[in-house]
Amino acid sequence: MVKEFMANASHRLSLDRYGMALSIGCAIHCAVLPLALSAMTTVGLAWVASPELEWSILICTFLIGSTRLVQSYRQHHQPECLALFLAGLVSFICAKSGFFSFDYFEAVFMSVGGLLVATAHFRNLRLAKSTCCAIA
Repeated sequence: MVKEFMANASHRLSLDRYGMALSIGCAIHCAVLPLALSAMTTVGLAWVASPELEWSILICTFLIGSTRLVQSYRQHHQPECLALFLAGLVSFICAKSGFFSFDYFEAVFMSVGGLLVATAHFRNLRLAKSTCCAIA
């Protein structure tokens, strides 16, 4: 029983690691993209700037984050991870909505959103590990 719980807990913790990696990658992608766009087209990496890649990253971020963070909230009952995740989603929505009209607004909001979601997963990983050890 304990081995099964620990194996399942390990799988859940790896979702946080995937979520952090995806969110940090998203933040880096959005921060560097406006600066490196011209260089990317000359070396054949224009696909990195495609809307399809961006939406794929956002959808995966939402699916992994909502699944893992809601599961963990039921375990540790600490709302801060969900609040960080929701703040990141609001930042993504602001970036994609075009409410703001300053240079690089999308890059700024997408980068902030990615960092907020990564922070939510990092904090959740710490909370889940402490809860896992307290239960076992």
